[in-house]
Amino acid sequence: MKNKVWKEIFKYLKVVIFLAVIVFLVKVNEYVLVRPGYIRYIIHAADNSETGGDYDCVVIGASHGRASIDPHYFMEMGYASNPINMSIQGATVIDNYYMIKEVCRNNDVKKIILELDYQYWDKNTKRDSDFGDLLVYGQLPFSEVKLEYIANELMDKDFRTVYFKKYAFAKKSKDIRQNIEIKKTDDYKNYDISAATGLETEGPYQGRGFFYRTKVTDKKGKLNPSPWTYDNLNPKVGQYYEKIVEYCRDNGIELICVSTPIPPSCVLSGPVKDANTFFKRLCDENGVRYIDGNLIKDNVLHVEDDDFCDWEGHMNGEIAEQFSEILTDILKEDNPEYFYGSYDECIEAIISRGK
Repeated sequence: MKNKVWKEIFKYLKVVIFLAVIVFLVKVNEYVLVRPGYIRYIIHAADNSETGGDYDCVVIGASHGRASIDPHYFMEMGYASNPINMSIQGATVIDNYYMIKEVCRNNDVKKIILELDYQYWDKNTKRDSDFGDLLVYGQLPFSEVKLEYIANELMDKDFRTVYFKKYAFAKKSKDIRQNIEIKKTDDYKNYDISAATGLETEGPYQGRGFFYRTKVTDKKGKLNPSPWTYDNLNPKVGQYYEKIVEYCRDNGIELICVSTPIPPSCVLSGPVKDANTFFKRLCDENGVRYIDGNLIKDNVLHVEDDDFCDWEGHMNGEIAEQFSEILTDILKEDNPEYFYGSYDECIEAIISRGK
């Protein structure tokens, strides 16, 4: 009888040991291959306020938001007491939703500045397979936010995506060696920005989530604005925008949407007029304030093509600081006189300026 009981126990014990070995191997694999990137740093900053108090104002978005909005001006000009820019390169509106919920878990957030970039609303914009769209998920700490992400986004995907951070793997042997060396340092263990890899093109880090991009005027390739049409709108992105609006409304958070300026040549030749007109209507329908940086008058913010690092619209540091100061002024007061009345008026001004 005893032998039978022990056989049953040993049978289950083998399963537990097998699972433990799998978990151990996954963790070893993660330690060796997963790069110590910026997302790990900025999520930790949100969950452990580095300035001695709650973040009351948060910028959320993708790379345009990170390159264009310096939250130091929010403090200096009295718009917010303790702001942070949590924009992440490549982050989608879906990522934005979970980032908002994550930062609100540990901070008494009063204002959300949501950067809107039409490129992330196209249903043809996809990352690499089931693993590729887990940009934020893999770095979220275990909480109700992560569980909601799993339930809503991962249940119909490859089951390995729940725990396997393939999207963040280093692929070269020298990068793997670098990973291991960095993870041994105190900077990595203490979540210092210096331990984050892949920031070489971002320019000096100024703190609070803002990078002062070094001026670049030699753009690579020809002018080729990203496409956008109403027919290609991703309905799921729209649903997540609605979820952001609802979450902010239910939690007493003021939501302001911002589209940052892009090179004037891209305004002339690209779909930004239609895309941002769509954003304006969408925000109006949801009772959300919308600020279109492309409509800021030339005598308020003079923008040239050479003020950007690329044709896509990542600002050089100098113009980003100018925009951040003007944006803060607009956030504090409505200032309708700062804006062109329409895109037709804006485009006419750009053409006239070039003559």
